[in-house]
Amino acid sequence: MLSRVAENLFWIGRYIERAENVARVVDAARRMSSLPNETGRGLTNEWSSILVVAGARETFGPAYERADAGAAVDHLLFSENNPSSVARCIHAARENAREVRFAITRECWEILNTAWSEMRRLTPLDATGAGLSDVIDWIKAQSALFRGALIGTMLRDDGYSFMRMGGSVERFDYTARMIDVKYHVLLPSLTDIGAHTDHYQWLSLLQASAGYRAYVHVTKSEITARGVGEFLILEKSFPRSLLYNTRRIAEHLRNLSSFYGRDAACGGLVDGYIRELESKSIDDIFDQGLHEFLTDAIDRNYQIANALANSYGFGSFESVATPDGSPATDAVQ
Repeated sequence: MLSRVAENLFWIGRYIERAENVARVVDAARRMSSLPNETGRGLTNEWSSILVVAGARETFGPAYERADAGAAVDHLLFSENNPSSVARCIHAARENAREVRFAITRECWEILNTAWSEMRRLTPLDATGAGLSDVIDWIKAQSALFRGALIGTMLRDDGYSFMRMGGSVERFDYTARMIDVKYHVLLPSLTDIGAHTDHYQWLSLLQASAGYRAYVHVTKSEITARGVGEFLILEKSFPRSLLYNTRRIAEHLRNLSSFYGRDAACGGLVDGYIRELESKSIDDIFDQGLHEFLTDAIDRNYQIANALANSYGFGSFESVATPDGSPATDAVQ
């Protein structure tokens, strides 16, 4: 497969996953903004925090700290000035697919083309009030439809692996960012850890990650910072955990190695990070510092993405800041 085709397919997977994840972080902010405040001090603005976690602080502008729901939702879902907005991601996925129509199935193309057409008809007014939940559900449904078509109709060849790897790289990044924005940005004080507000924020994070029922089933315990952190970082069976997605990247690299008859140079980097994650307990992570661990995880995922690009002839990626402003992950193609 030509490197340009592989790159298009990789980015289709990333863009569709990113569109869904942006919708999920908006959903997390929507849930958290409705939580009761028992401290009397007021929480950090959930909407400005979500702009940070989505890497949209710079594109939103200096007024991001005072962002309200309407402005943040408009920027994250619809803005043409934000390269990571849902509208831009769906458009970019469709454009990448259009360039490689021969490499994807008719079902995959039609879902992307229909999603792009319907997204163009949506306006910020559609995402106000109760309509916001409907728009979020629609975005998640488009991602699920595409994923179903991808799994159900694509040959298990190199093209399939490139798209699935792109989705896993993107999902890892957003899971890490969502945990980090909860712990490092939203919580105003260490004295709030364990309070009702803290509990409801972790619950909202699980719900926005589609992980609440899975968490209850796996842990059979109450919601705690350590419990949710362990689940979203180290749970091998949860499809949005960091460990799960790193394993999937390694799996598809093995498939590509088998398909091409040679190992990718980046395989050792991925396998080494899997061993590192598997050796850690949640106590190790909290002893290191949850924010410090997540910042490192986001950077490691960025390194893996660049190693994939170098191994298969993609262009290199640009970094986007983490919640504390340090370089982290790659921007859109």
